[in-house]
Amino acid sequence: MFQKDIQLCVFLRNQVGKLAEVCDLLGSRGVNIRALNVSPGPDFGVMRMVVDEAGRAEAALEEQGLPFLEVEVLTAELPNRPGMAARLGKKLSEAGVNIEYTFFSGGAPETTALMVFMVSDIEKALECLKDCSLE
Repeated sequence: MFQKDIQLCVFLRNQVGKLAEVCDLLGSRGVNIRALNVSPGPDFGVMRMVVDEAGRAEAALEEQGLPFLEVEVLTAELPNRPGMAARLGKKLSEAGVNIEYTFFSGGAPETTALMVFMVSDIEKALECLKDCSLE
């Protein structure tokens, strides 16, 4: 339910079609994007994503000369219901763990959502959540 995961941060020119090119590249290599967020800038943007095959994704990005970073994040697969993000945020807050940023990939209601968190201390977050049931 809660785990340490790899997030890839790809730096892209803020131009028509660049996001589609990266998504197509990864799809052609059999990489599934589990969660995705893009933060725009005037000239460049940052594509943050969690994928099912980080090594394969990294190899594809390197082959195309696309600059990227690998970052450790906390991921949580939780029921896709109202209040789940608030409950998780409260647990982390009570443990003194700061959420620096987050993004989600949700399915249909009553299925699961993948929540991605950049936190101040992943190990502390995992410890406080190890016996946590947010069902």
